[in-house]
Amino acid sequence: MAAKRVLILGGGFGGVKCARVLRKKLGPEYEVVLFNRENHMVFHPLLAEVAGGSVNPEAVAAPLRQMLPGVLCRTEDVVRVEPERNVVVYESYDGAHRELEYEHVILACGSVVNLSQVPGMADHSFPLKTIGDAVALRAHVMQQLEKAEVCDDLEEKRFLLSFIVVGGGFSGVEVAGEINDLARGSRRFFQRIGPEDIRVTLIHSRDQILPEVSPPLRDFARATMEKAGIEIVLQARVAVATSEGVRLQDGREVRGGTVICTVGNAPSPVVEHLAVEKERGRLVTDDDMRLRGRTNLWAIGDCALIKNAHDRELSPPTGQFAERQGRQCAENVVRALRGEATKPFSFKPVGQLCAVGHHKAVAEISGRRVSGLIAWILWRGIYLFKLPSWSRRFKVAFDWGWQLVFSRDLSHVKTDCTERVSTAYYPAGDFVFHQGDAAASFYAIESGEAEVVLERDGEDPRSVAVLGPGDFFGEMALVNDEPRAAGVRARTELEVVVMGRQVFGQLSRSLGPVRDLVSEAVRERSIGLERMDG
Repeated sequence: MAAKRVLILGGGFGGVKCARVLRKKLGPEYEVVLFNRENHMVFHPLLAEVAGGSVNPEAVAAPLRQMLPGVLCRTEDVVRVEPERNVVVYESYDGAHRELEYEHVILACGSVVNLSQVPGMADHSFPLKTIGDAVALRAHVMQQLEKAEVCDDLEEKRFLLSFIVVGGGFSGVEVAGEINDLARGSRRFFQRIGPEDIRVTLIHSRDQILPEVSPPLRDFARATMEKAGIEIVLQARVAVATSEGVRLQDGREVRGGTVICTVGNAPSPVVEHLAVEKERGRLVTDDDMRLRGRTNLWAIGDCALIKNAHDRELSPPTGQFAERQGRQCAENVVRALRGEATKPFSFKPVGQLCAVGHHKAVAEISGRRVSGLIAWILWRGIYLFKLPSWSRRFKVAFDWGWQLVFSRDLSHVKTDCTERVSTAYYPAGDFVFHQGDAAASFYAIESGEAEVVLERDGEDPRSVAVLGPGDFFGEMALVNDEPRAAGVRARTELEVVVMGRQVFGQLSRSLGPVRDLVSEAVRERSIGLERMDG
């Protein structure tokens, strides 16, 4: 082996703390390497503030190279760990798979978003896992406000201004409060939006929001949010997400132009493909955070199932636990390298903090419960000093101070992204588009069936054709540059590939067989519709 090397996979709270301690305690003969897809650490507790426009995005991204002097930071994707050979396989900058040997490796790769657990959620909702997610969500909220300002249809306006948040844990409560504050606080700058037009709904599967905190604080959080105009729906699970909102398992429908999903995680691919003992998708560890049955393979943070020696309970997947695990895991690795006995993980949690919007929060600190404005000030103060660098602390403090004096910045960069091919899900009975709608996309069926329907005033929609996997629709209006001549409705659960106008036009112009196929389909369907109209 060219160098004695300790690898850390993941640049979150646990991975960064582990790398810092290792670099401090190991001599120059050891190389400490940290793999993380992004070159910065995301301060996740403030993502909701980014989505609500309270904090600038760059303030919650701490550059790893500046935070970790002496640590080799790499942004390649790790493909797998091979413990039998003591190597990790990674995808290099040129796409080739290469290997790196190690003496010890610490898995701190967290979890990944998995919205596919609920049909349609991946196609029709916003996640909140990365800075990009938060920026995209804020831009979308502002665009909804702009559309509603010029919308003459009252029902459509209220649909545009209806925001649905799925999940009543810390992330869901905080983003619901921030979105509500952003929409209602910005309303005074819009002339045609009233307070009754804005609706924020928080849906949670349990009988109370914030199950991690004590009942009195849960009750305070719920009462505060409802007073601020947030509707809370408890003991309800989302069965389907659509372009019209969500459908609950009990059959109720909640309409809204925006769905935000804060639930639905899955193990990272590295963890998933590792042939070791797991429970509920998390790596099972011994008390010292070594993987069970392994001597040089460790796990910390969200991806690990670690028992806390302080109370013999399993450690929750929170930042404060990940950070302490990172420190103690690094110390145990150093002990193992020196041939000393390792120590079990033990940590007495400091408390819990959660902002609920409208300058209010709930907090449990060392057994004491605080709520309201004081808790909100405490929440901001604690998180301010938990930021990983002084430069970030000054940036966030400036943003917060600015907001106390001035209103939130309503400007946002309207990025007209290059159109891409995407997918969409429609439950049986839902319309993909209606007759008379403006043409924007072309559709190809992956699974399920759709029916072409003619809609006439005062009559029920009449089915005139059934389409199945491999069929396509939506090309007539795009080619002729006219409104939809007929509607299309999902006959069964329907998965379609969606192609925007520009991509469809470029593809049909560039590929002769595609152009001919589309031309023939337009001709045949035009004749068919003329006959049916006649």
